[in-house]
Amino acid sequence: MSFSCFIKLAIGAAALSVLGYFALPFIPFGNAPIASIFSTGLFLGAIIGGVATALYSSTSHGTDSDVVTLYVGNLPFTATKEEVEDLFRPYGTVHDVRLVTGGPSRRPKGYGFVEMDSFGAKDAVKLNGVDMGGRKLRINEAKDRAE
Repeated sequence: MSFSCFIKLAIGAAALSVLGYFALPFIPFGNAPIASIFSTGLFLGAIIGGVATALYSSTSHGTDSDVVTLYVGNLPFTATKEEVEDLFRPYGTVHDVRLVTGGPSRRPKGYGFVEMDSFGAKDAVKLNGVDMGGRKLRINEAKDRAE
């Protein structure tokens, strides 16, 4: 469990415990001691918070592991970040577009990288060979520099 999950769990448990404590005058618990009621609220909060945290972390919420970087080659030298983003947007959420420039003039080198959700990236690879500004794009998943 990550530290942030632990904090969420602790806050949820504490909130339900305090709620249970302040509900004492309105709920007939009989002769149960306040500490027992508070600890029951803490226990229930931990159970509910644990289940909520497990459900939240098991579904996709745009974490970094869900982001894929695509290499986009043979771009027109006149291509802008907005044009490249517009090209990829129909396939999924585009997180970032980086067009590579070089030299002192910072002129475009004709390639770049697009970061997008993994599901969208799988579909966006279909853009390989599509014409943009008179050039056929080359698109594939980017490799790590270490490779």
